[in-house]
Amino acid sequence: MTKAQLSQNHHKVRLRPPFFQKSMEAALLRYLDPDFIGRFQQDVLKKRFDQVQFSAWVEEENTSQFDNKPVLRLPTHRTFHLVCCEVVCERFGLPALDPAQITSSGFVIRRLRNGEEQAWIMEDGEPIGWRPVTSELKDPDLDRRICANGTLSQPSNQFTYNGEQTHPLHPLTTRCEKDKRHTMLYGYVPLGGNYYERDADTLFDEESQKESATITARSLSWPFGYQGGKEQKWTENSSLQIAGGIPTKEMFELLRLLVNRYHLGEEGIELNAELEELFAQIWFYDDRVLARQFRGGLANITNIEQLKTGRKFHLTRYLRNCFTRGQDNPLVQWIIEQEDAADKAGGLDKLSGLAALPQDQGDGTLGYSLKLTASDAEDIRHHLGQRYREQTIAQAREIPLPKFGQEEQDIFQIVPFVRFKNDQGQEQIQWGEKESRSLQFRVASPFDPEASRPSLIPMPSLRDLKRGLAKGASVLTPGDTFDLINGLNLKKGASEDVIGKGPKLGIQWICSFSLPVITLVAMILLMIMISLLNIVFFWLPWVRICIPFPKSNK
Repeated sequence: MTKAQLSQNHHKVRLRPPFFQKSMEAALLRYLDPDFIGRFQQDVLKKRFDQVQFSAWVEEENTSQFDNKPVLRLPTHRTFHLVCCEVVCERFGLPALDPAQITSSGFVIRRLRNGEEQAWIMEDGEPIGWRPVTSELKDPDLDRRICANGTLSQPSNQFTYNGEQTHPLHPLTTRCEKDKRHTMLYGYVPLGGNYYERDADTLFDEESQKESATITARSLSWPFGYQGGKEQKWTENSSLQIAGGIPTKEMFELLRLLVNRYHLGEEGIELNAELEELFAQIWFYDDRVLARQFRGGLANITNIEQLKTGRKFHLTRYLRNCFTRGQDNPLVQWIIEQEDAADKAGGLDKLSGLAALPQDQGDGTLGYSLKLTASDAEDIRHHLGQRYREQTIAQAREIPLPKFGQEEQDIFQIVPFVRFKNDQGQEQIQWGEKESRSLQFRVASPFDPEASRPSLIPMPSLRDLKRGLAKGASVLTPGDTFDLINGLNLKKGASEDVIGKGPKLGIQWICSFSLPVITLVAMILLMIMISLLNIVFFWLPWVRICIPFPKSNK
């Protein structure tokens, strides 16, 4: 060790549990009101360390189904937590460190999962999730990592942050009952946050990936899937999927999937590029042209090369032309009509036949046919599986994942640190050792019934319903929507006649509703739905408790 390093490390500091803490760990405090910072400062100033927020609350939060670790509530439960420790000089008597020597202080939250310690990592200011950490305690800010000479470099970028996410600790100087000065560090413990998983390999577990890989194939009938059984033998019936504009039921299922789920043919959907390229190789043919050249027409042609003379347009072009009509997409309307017919028949299998496909411009029906080869069907099955996987990954990447989980292995702990100036006037960092870490804890879910606290919602009195004007919630309603709603005819019961014949596209309206009425209607609907669903779930003893409550003037 060099002389400079010996001099630099001469003035050591240590993080310790606060003087009022009975156990050897940083103090975790719980407050049940939003003014918890002022409450904490007053508690320390007046030495109210026997209050429930200093220790007794831990037993109250012993609600975990896995072990006896406390479960910290969220701000949505109107509960707030503070962490508190003490910083001292590593000298005889452990005197309090002068707050002027502290350049910054904070803490990190670590996840202890399956014996591994993990840190919440940020890249360019964006959270990327939990990552394993080494036992070597360096500065959490990558821009301030200790250099080779033992000093800390200045941050090179003030606008983005790279490293482990930190939360601030604030110094507070006080004296204990023995009149000894203490420099305490305290900070709010944020228990929210989320991130977006970008690594496709870690989005889903292995078993789920295997299961979802075949879900599209199992939802479609042969030759586009394996619904109802394994792969079947390729036959002539498998080849001819559209005859004179009338598709098979298997082809209807495929078209419904392509249109409803993937919007194949709609502009601006990059994930559809491979499917569009595939279906650009599958053509509609004119039977009349082929009948003049080949006896029997399309049905008796076995050589795919013979079909080229009767080509009209490929399937991708047909879908694109349909989607260019926007809300008047004729294929969408055709699919709805076929579904209605299938419902009336008792299912698609019981439907005697499908109607002919519409022209892509919506004027008449399509009179062309479509024939596949076994390789075409195999490519469709493969690409549909790939498209499903890409869609699920794309959606999963846009779903915010919570920072704090509630599984058995989701255990957390707070580790404080302090940056201070040594005798050389240079900045050093000191991490909390084992005795200055917080106790291990879990985090409640937003809807944890054990963590929820009662919320008082006053209901209006019936005499309030007819008082004054309706000046509560105001809804700006476009003209077509207002005409539709205003045309409701509830006297005819729940049928198609309840809704008016169609929007008239009038001027927009502002509709104001009385808040007492809205509250009462919401309560009535809630009670109706709870009673109805209680028939299925038998949950009434757990979802509603009504007890007489004396009238209070407060």
